[in-house]
Amino acid sequence: TAGLEAACTAAEVGCTTFLIEKKAELGGLASVISKIPDKKRLADFPNYMIHRAGRLHNLFIFKNTSATAELVKSLNPDIIVNATGSVPTLPPITGLHDLVDKDGTNVATVLKMIERLKVVVIGGGAVGLDVMEFFTERGAEVSMVEMLPMIGNGLDPVTKCDTNAKMAKYHVKQMTNTALQEVKNDRFIVKNPEGEIEEVPFDYGFICLGMRANTPVLSEIEEAFSDTNVEIVNIGDSKRARR
Repeated sequence: TAGLEAACTAAEVGCTTFLIEKKAELGGLASVISKIPDKKRLADFPNYMIHRAGRLHNLFIFKNTSATAELVKSLNPDIIVNATGSVPTLPPITGLHDLVDKDGTNVATVLKMIERLKVVVIGGGAVGLDVMEFFTERGAEVSMVEMLPMIGNGLDPVTKCDTNAKMAKYHVKQMTNTALQEVKNDRFIVKNPEGEIEEVPFDYGFICLGMRANTPVLSEIEEAFSDTNVEIVNIGDSKRARR
């Protein structure tokens, strides 16, 4: 949505504007998360932005296109805006990068959420609670693993009360003061508050440790235009991932 807003604004003030999107769908994370039933209202904003962009004749949109420095340079820009959003935070835990979101494995981020029977969520923040809400309402047995002493740290009081009521209603197992140590295809290895190592088996495990800024082509573009007067701006979640 940050990239769409920048592209529309530039085109509306008269700039010839090129919007390059790696995926087949515009709207970024908002479009993805809006596929969760209780988050469907989130689609309203990217849908509005896509409609707004479609009416601008001086805005040229390239979907299914990777923004290489060579491609960007061929467009002869005066200003470059990087808005590549964010990706799930994945710490250097043994086995995590080998398994998460891979075909045929049972470890996933929220971006690859599908329904399973026994679900374990690593991370008790807002994203992890979205996963909890999605699966508990579909009959799954859900456990939440959180390093901090409480689930939902930082939420506003109303949301926190609602979340606690749902966890009580669906008998969600809360494993606080518990740290992820290792990831296997069908279980997480964790350290409990007593310092003991235990296994938490699952049909599907989700890693929900927030988002981090993602700039896969920014440095390449900055280097390619280092000897020019072209202004390069980094905006949105690719500058700082927010809640």
